[in-house]
Amino acid sequence: MEQILQNIKEILGVPAFLINQCPILPQYIKLALIDSINFIPWLYILYYGIELLERFFLTHIEIFVKLIQKLGPLFGVAIANVPECGYQVIASTFYSRRMMTRGTLLAFLIAGSDDALPLLFMDLSKAFVIIPIVIIKIIVGIVVAYSVDIFDAITSGKKKLLEDVNVINSDLNEPACCHHRIQTVENPPYWYMHPFTHTFNMFMFTFICLAFFYCLIQSNAMGSAETLANFFMINSPIQVIVTAVLGMVSNCFVSVFLAVAYVKGIISFPALLSGLITVTGLGLMTLTKRCDKKSDVTFITGVMLVVAIAVGLVAYYNMQVLDIVKDFIVR
Repeated sequence: MEQILQNIKEILGVPAFLINQCPILPQYIKLALIDSINFIPWLYILYYGIELLERFFLTHIEIFVKLIQKLGPLFGVAIANVPECGYQVIASTFYSRRMMTRGTLLAFLIAGSDDALPLLFMDLSKAFVIIPIVIIKIIVGIVVAYSVDIFDAITSGKKKLLEDVNVINSDLNEPACCHHRIQTVENPPYWYMHPFTHTFNMFMFTFICLAFFYCLIQSNAMGSAETLANFFMINSPIQVIVTAVLGMVSNCFVSVFLAVAYVKGIISFPALLSGLITVTGLGLMTLTKRCDKKSDVTFITGVMLVVAIAVGLVAYYNMQVLDIVKDFIVR
């Protein structure tokens, strides 16, 4: 086993060796390339598996609808942890067609982290936070979802959900994470080519973020990661609020930016958590475009923002709990 790990380490070291031999590249570009390229094989394997799961549900859309309507928020928080925004886009489309409750949609949106979680493995010493992030977001998603559904039932009565899957087929043409149309996932060759596109996009997003941070760290103005982190107010609760607002931006780049910023020590765990609660990839954009009742969009975004800031601030003032969790996981 040790020999296998050593062989893997040597193979992964080849790109770094070749990049370091290039004299025309600035040091911050070299560092960003090395960190990004080493991650490509693992990302492709992950995204290929995700593509197979998404293809299954889209070719058996009636199963997806039944799971949503039978399990509601429980299914929402479970499937939303798949690291891509496609399910948030699908959930927003379903909600616009009144095929799920408002609480179930919030479960999808709150529990999802877009593409952030896999990127935390860039620094294995910080990868342990994936466990508390997933657990916290699942719990928060379930609590918020059922609270909203109970509130809606009390104030408006229980509404009957549509079950005809045929009404949704024409709507599954929304752009997802790589601006591909969701329906095309069913069709070869796209369903096995999309993982390449997804991996390339994540490589570029990661490289841009890393190059940006390395450039700032090595600049005369900053000089170190600690100085840059202080500039970004890492020790202030304001950072929690800023990242929560940033997460509302409907773009898959945001989740990558938050993950890389945390890995490089630029933002704190509470700030990462609050940002990932509001991150939905293209989910909110789809909801805004598809939903006829704009008051619903305002309510949903407002709930997400308030919950994200509240959870982030609770984590900020209880950071010692994270240390306990880290010690438990490491042991």
